[in-house]
Amino acid sequence: MSVWKEVCAVGDLEDNAVTEHEVGGVKVAVTRAGEEYFVYPLFCPHMDEPLSNGFCDGATVTCSFHMWQWDMRTGETTGEAEVDLLRYPVKVEAGVLHADFETVLAYED
Repeated sequence: MSVWKEVCAVGDLEDNAVTEHEVGGVKVAVTRAGEEYFVYPLFCPHMDEPLSNGFCDGATVTCSFHMWQWDMRTGETTGEAEVDLLRYPVKVEAGVLHADFETVLAYED
């Protein structure tokens, strides 16, 4: 069962930026690449560095600690990262970004 929760207004998100948000006690990172939006766990799966300290280039997000990178569309590693990144499904309704926190998407070969 999906549980969609409001994350933020899409107008508040800058293109190619990683921002931290708290939704119902869950801390997440949010990125925007043009008209695509991505929500994923805040902390890097490697050393628990907040991904909001990292940076985004298009749909690639990079952790600032060890420069691990992921494709935000799939969660697949694109650099030296050894672990794929989990993501939450998202939708935009009336200019507001929502994420389904009951469903976690993982990269599959």
